[in-house]
Amino acid sequence: MLRFEITEQTRDALPPVDLDDDVVVIGSGPTARVRLPATAAQPEHVRLEAGSWILLADATLGGMARAAGDSGPVGHGLVIELGAYTVRVSPAPAGTEAAPRQRTESLARELVRSLLGEGAAPSLEIESGSHAGARRPLPPPEASVVIGRGDEASWVIVDEDLSRTHAEIRRGWDGVTVVDLGSKNGTRVDGAKVGGEPVELHDGSRLALGHVVMRFHDPAERHLRGEPAVRRSVQTSPPPRAAAPIAWSFYGLIMLATLALLALSWILAS
Repeated sequence: MLRFEITEQTRDALPPVDLDDDVVVIGSGPTARVRLPATAAQPEHVRLEAGSWILLADATLGGMARAAGDSGPVGHGLVIELGAYTVRVSPAPAGTEAAPRQRTESLARELVRSLLGEGAAPSLEIESGSHAGARRPLPPPEASVVIGRGDEASWVIVDEDLSRTHAEIRRGWDGVTVVDLGSKNGTRVDGAKVGGEPVELHDGSRLALGHVVMRFHDPAERHLRGEPAVRRSVQTSPPPRAAAPIAWSFYGLIMLATLALLALSWILAS
């Protein structure tokens, strides 16, 4: 089993990921098990198999530039530099459990958020029911939001259909999940009832808390699917302005002067 530690320049290291896959690909594409933003890596950049590595594209290993096709053993550790990212690969400590696939997918989304900048945090938007149109970004990983109508909730929605503490939304390193807190009218995700066990949310998931309906948005997940992450408003050109009144006065004066000259010439010629 191998441990992968990803660090982005100017940011703290992400939690390590331990994988026991026979083959692990590091890259930016959907087939990569350890996924980095496309600004730093090719869809399949490095391949690790049977304790060895092979470069599928140029990279820096251990501070030395290496070319595609180079290979070698992982040994006691390997440091791969890809753009602004450093991936440290080493044997996982004894007794370590393999990370679930959700962990690597979630870490990929967290890396993309720094590229997308402001507004890239996952969020919930109320589509119907009380406070329709309200939108709330979720806090950083390892934090949660409790939704309900009581003061105990961190997101208070005044609706008699909600319990005082209705549901909890948790943003962790394994993704965003929801659990029902024993509510009277229940919680559903895309029509399926939610119990006390966490249910993962994905971009576009429809969350119903009684009659209050929310939509989960995740710009980073859309970006990794190859879709526009942020919808930008289209700026239209301003309508053409009418000519200034002074311009019309100028042409009017010329016309009046011309008519006056014609009239004077007619009088003199008479």
